[in-house]
Amino acid sequence: MTTVKSERTDRLERVGDLLDGRPGFRLTGEWGHVSMLEGGGHICEMVSNRHPGINPLWRPTWKTMEPYRYDVTTDAATYGPLPDGRLLAGIAGHSLSFDFFGPPSADEIAAGHSTHGEAPAMQWSVSAAKETSAPTAEFRLSLLEARIEFSRKLSIDLHAPVVYIEESATNLMSLDRPISWNEHVTLGPPFLECGTTIVDMPATKCRVSSESFSSSMLVHPDADFEWPMAPGMDGSQHDLRTMPDKIYSQYTAQLLDPQVEFGYVAAANPRLQLLMIYVFRRADFPWVGNWEERLARSHAPWNQQAFCRGLEFSTTPFAIPRRETISQGHLFNEPTYCWLPAKATVNLRYMALLVDVPADFRGVDRVTVAENEVRIVERKAGRTFSSPASAFLQK
Repeated sequence: MTTVKSERTDRLERVGDLLDGRPGFRLTGEWGHVSMLEGGGHICEMVSNRHPGINPLWRPTWKTMEPYRYDVTTDAATYGPLPDGRLLAGIAGHSLSFDFFGPPSADEIAAGHSTHGEAPAMQWSVSAAKETSAPTAEFRLSLLEARIEFSRKLSIDLHAPVVYIEESATNLMSLDRPISWNEHVTLGPPFLECGTTIVDMPATKCRVSSESFSSSMLVHPDADFEWPMAPGMDGSQHDLRTMPDKIYSQYTAQLLDPQVEFGYVAAANPRLQLLMIYVFRRADFPWVGNWEERLARSHAPWNQQAFCRGLEFSTTPFAIPRRETISQGHLFNEPTYCWLPAKATVNLRYMALLVDVPADFRGVDRVTVAENEVRIVERKAGRTFSSPASAFLQK
């Protein structure tokens, strides 16, 4: 598909150099802006004018390139070979893992597939863009191998720092399909800060990944625990709400409380007095993958220089080959994948918000979604912080 180029306006513009010379679209409100790359569809910026220069979303330490231009013969030395190399060549901020979450199987790798599916490795095309009281851009993607049509509508509130995202997947096949749908939100410095940034979610039962994930984990492989206290490798309890100033790489899967209607992942930096929170229907995304990387991965392109944390709300707990996900079936009595019915379209919605918080903010205890606002209740202190928001998740 050919990208539709819009004329530059005050609220909606196509930016030729959004990241490392790569183009994308930026939607601007009175509060700030959000930006998305055409290559891979990564939402790479969400910045409030009240906190200039502070983008909570991760920017890789390496120079990225368009993932659909990745050539293993010339780019593997810089970004690594398949299956990860193509993904890492273009990754940034909030990426989409679809229609599987994790690496392909050995047979799929041999056939040329890459980690997290086709979506984060392709060129996304704008099908519509309009500047109204809620600047909006609609993107479309044809997953040729999966035979799925995917779309994303990205819009912002003009006055409040709220981003509304609606995604849809249409199965072109006459067969039901088991899929994974993962919003791979990754945070980075300066917002991500050891001993300062606080992570919260309404999680209950959790499991640590197997030891094959990393040789640098601080938490015990394959251990089950209750959020947020994970069993440490040294026998202590490791609080996953914060990040220590150490060298490590680890992953834990969190089941969100089945009793809540709206799930969320929240990260606050009290020193910067800023909270970023994603809110979604728990029925759509029952799992959160907590991925932490701090200066541990030594191979290209990581080179022991990356510090980032993924809060990945998902239909699927672990980033493993699709065959293993389907074989797992359930974890803690919750399905580990979802179905895309034959010739059907499935729609999902979620929102992202930036909220000003005080320097003594203690984190998020709970979130409620009302008709015209999102209300955040602070841990222990019980203070309430509200943001105007439409009834987007209640439609």
